[in-house]
Amino acid sequence: MKYAIRCLTVVAVLLIAGSYNSAQAQKLFFVFAHGQYAAPVQASFKNDYNFGLGAEAGAGIDLGKKTFLTGTVGYTVFNAPSKEISNLTYVPMKLGVRKFFLPTNLLFIHADAGVAHIKDKTTNSSYSRFSGDVGAGVKLGLFEMGVDFDGFSRPNEGYASWLAFKAGWHFGL
Repeated sequence: MKYAIRCLTVVAVLLIAGSYNSAQAQKLFFVFAHGQYAAPVQASFKNDYNFGLGAEAGAGIDLGKKTFLTGTVGYTVFNAPSKEISNLTYVPMKLGVRKFFLPTNLLFIHADAGVAHIKDKTTNSSYSRFSGDVGAGVKLGLFEMGVDFDGFSRPNEGYASWLAFKAGWHFGL
């Protein structure tokens, strides 16, 4: 019961903050920072790694009509459940577009593409590969959360992909 009351209180505070923020003028620039949980979905990647934890930060510049050009840098470590395979480190640098919807800018979709630096401790190798994601989210005041389909091309193994559940802060300037 205490958990339900806490959850309802958090949701109420976020909705009030979102209403307050929507009454302000459109921002021309924003910065954001998210924590993320990554759940692998591609078969061979899912067999090698059971989850990933990471963070990302970025900025957006207004292009007009609620559309922003974005730049993002992140860091995620994928956990390997077996002793034969070591953890994998993923560091993406991407450019993309974010589009807000509704008069209050409550909902958004986005797509990003760029290059990721991957360090594979199993093979003691580092390489750079194409990386891209598409996703959607909700912005409630200074708080935003969303889900992305993210990934990078793996050498000789196709495209490593995962669902990333993200939550963090969004500051408009």
